[in-house]
Amino acid sequence: MNCWNILGLAPDADSRTIKRHYAALLKKTRPDDDPQGFQRLREAYEAALAWRENEQEPEAEVLVEALGETLAQRYEAAMADGTALFLEIHLLQRCIEGELNAEDTRWAFETFNWLTAWQRLELPSALIDTLERQQRDQLQRPLYEALGQHDDAAFLAAYAARHEHAWVNNHPHAEWFNEWLARLLAHHHYWSSTLFNAVCAGQRWHGGADHACPADEWALLLKRQQGPAFLARQRALAAEPPYSPEQRAARLLLAPMSLGQRRAFAQRLDEHDWKACQQLSADLYADHISVAEAMPGGTVYFWQGWDSALDTWPWIVALVLSCLVGMLVQVESLAGKIIPTLGQGIVWAIGAVVCAGVAWQGWRPWAHHYRVLDERLSQRLPCWISASHLPLLPIRDLLPGLVVAGALGYVFNPLASLTLVVVLALVGLIRRPFTNHHTPWSARHPRWAVLGGALGLVGAVVLYAGLKVLDNSHLITRNQGLQQWTERLCSRMPRSATECQAPATHTQWYGQEAKR
Repeated sequence: MNCWNILGLAPDADSRTIKRHYAALLKKTRPDDDPQGFQRLREAYEAALAWRENEQEPEAEVLVEALGETLAQRYEAAMADGTALFLEIHLLQRCIEGELNAEDTRWAFETFNWLTAWQRLELPSALIDTLERQQRDQLQRPLYEALGQHDDAAFLAAYAARHEHAWVNNHPHAEWFNEWLARLLAHHHYWSSTLFNAVCAGQRWHGGADHACPADEWALLLKRQQGPAFLARQRALAAEPPYSPEQRAARLLLAPMSLGQRRAFAQRLDEHDWKACQQLSADLYADHISVAEAMPGGTVYFWQGWDSALDTWPWIVALVLSCLVGMLVQVESLAGKIIPTLGQGIVWAIGAVVCAGVAWQGWRPWAHHYRVLDERLSQRLPCWISASHLPLLPIRDLLPGLVVAGALGYVFNPLASLTLVVVLALVGLIRRPFTNHHTPWSARHPRWAVLGGALGLVGAVVLYAGLKVLDNSHLITRNQGLQQWTERLCSRMPRSATECQAPATHTQWYGQEAKR
């Protein structure tokens, strides 16, 4: 170990820096506590001062400029006069600073065995660490940039140029490069079977007992190598009728559907289907980043939240409105019973929603057992009858809807059934433009959402007030109909009397009481 390593200084440190650093080290290394350490520190301090005071560095610089025209001749001269170590340190510094050309750099690495087990132990460790970082960076950068640009030819050329760095074939740099290259190929978003095969041949990755690839990375590399076949298989599953959870997961993630169609399709999945979606999403995220980035929202997990979402509010709205319409059709006109009738309709609506919800919880898993038959029957139905342009499933979707519509028509009247169908169709048409956005409309337009909610609340209050006024206008007050029959003037006159033709005036009807 040389004096610079003991002091922890670079060889170009001046005398003032050497003295100041030596004083700081004396506080940690005292003669009484560590005599040997103090002796080594003192010898290193004196050697560094002697080096600087004798001005060997300027003499070496003059030597480099004055002697022969090649570095080999200069090095021979330095060996002759005992300045070979300083010349090597000087060239090491120039190499780090980029002042040596490619030919001189190659000569220096071959002559001085830098970054190998045969390099001088007297070289400053700080300079060696800096040189190692620079050389590794020069080796890594073109390989990483070629992968980022999906340029197989540039990557192969940079990989072939590794032989120009002779140090990379020595321990421990060879192990480092091998592990780094394995991690790069295993975790980079771009994958090429051509590059993998070339690197396997160059690094002796063959899967045998003595192959050099790290075990964990080798498993990932083999999985990525099989990725194209895996992706082709999943795309084939997405094109097939979704009879199994794997096929339904592949269709949700990989089929050419809009986001709205994916939402509608997701409403037909059960817990087994969602487990298959979770597994397929994890595989695509790990091994097929480009495919995942092309999905809605730029993520393979665009469906998160759909598995627990209950998109049943259109049915709830339709049932409530159908019950209200069915009750209002039966109410007596101009009898002051609109508000009470609406209250009865709401009670009926609550019962209808609860019954429909309970029945759906039992119907849905039963209908899922007949998914194959349902898919076949759905192919015969036109897509235009569905708001999402996905064929409706007769057993799962149409049959329950017909049962509910028939029950409303039986309990109330056919207008209630018609209201159910019309409301569902209108909700589907209104929602269709908004289902193709990954972000909900309320999140994209928060101010409009708040304004719409406020206007809806105000409209409900105004509607209720208007209906209340309409009801009150047809209610009898406490004094109406209680007058004596003889005081009702028109009641004593014949129907042909012109002044008593309906509607009678207030005075004609109430007689003397109207004058009070």
